[in-house]
Amino acid sequence: MPEHVFHPRLGSYGRRLSAALAPVLLTVLAVGMIYYRRPAGPVTGALAFLALVGLVVAYVYLRPALAVLTPGFVLVSRWVGFRAVPRERIARVVTVEKLLPPTGKGRGRPYLWFVTETGRCALALDGTVWDARSLDEIARVSGAQHVNFTRATPAQVREHWPRLVSWRVRYPRVRYAASSLALLGVIGLLVWWAVAHGSP
Repeated sequence: MPEHVFHPRLGSYGRRLSAALAPVLLTVLAVGMIYYRRPAGPVTGALAFLALVGLVVAYVYLRPALAVLTPGFVLVSRWVGFRAVPRERIARVVTVEKLLPPTGKGRGRPYLWFVTETGRCALALDGTVWDARSLDEIARVSGAQHVNFTRATPAQVREHWPRLVSWRVRYPRVRYAASSLALLGVIGLLVWWAVAHGSP
């Protein structure tokens, strides 16, 4: 039986819309190329697949999010169903009101980790989707020891819990650069293919 149910507040949708902007533009570009160029079958299929990928990534950011606390579990919604962690595994909750980029410069975003006794992450809630107030309430009602940072970089959090912060959080520029280069390469290839083989 749920004790507490949480949704991100409307104020968090600014960050979510900003994160979803690039994949939405990718979808629009792919659909526009299909509509205006009317390329040959294989190219149309590739562009349709690219548009689908853009929609899926945008949905990851914009889909409804839910966190539920029951007497025995913490549950966080995923694509299908929930990811559940027994509350007895959670030794503490770590929140950062503004998790800064590794450089320490920037606006930052809120973040929450449910931490096991060994210092590993059992569940994490990202401030791209969740707002700071909701994360603070989740931490407060969880019943676990709550450790809060007002501002911190991933490296500063790792000073206390070396195994807590994932590489995606520690090296966001590497992840963004790799995904951006791959995306630009795919778009460039498809543009060339559509221009070279599309119908006039």
